[in-house]
Amino acid sequence: MLKGVDRAVRRRLGARIKELRTARKLTQEQVADCTGLSQKYVSALECGQKSPSWETLVNLAHKAFEIRLASLMFGIDEDIAVEIQSLGDVIAGRPVEARGDLLRGIELVLRAGGILK
Repeated sequence: MLKGVDRAVRRRLGARIKELRTARKLTQEQVADCTGLSQKYVSALECGQKSPSWETLVNLAHKAFEIRLASLMFGIDEDIAVEIQSLGDVIAGRPVEARGDLLRGIELVLRAGGILK
């Protein structure tokens, strides 16, 4: 089951990367150039074929799209200026699907950083 979850998370993240890239009218090559990645790797990320490292996620967010990592990972609006006191505050009151997405995103980050096997 975890492999299916990993694929689903990679596909969602890839779709988010592509969405941000096309909204900014950037090519895969332009994203690759400003992040130090290859165009082929950016394409593989967008297709959900690769799991990016923590460093790659940060570079994509900050260098390619000039957004916060939370915006890249979870689609959190950049204008939200709410202080979050705990993870429970983030998850509370969200629909079941959104809570699952948040937890899968956290799992992806932990796996990419080698913290979770």
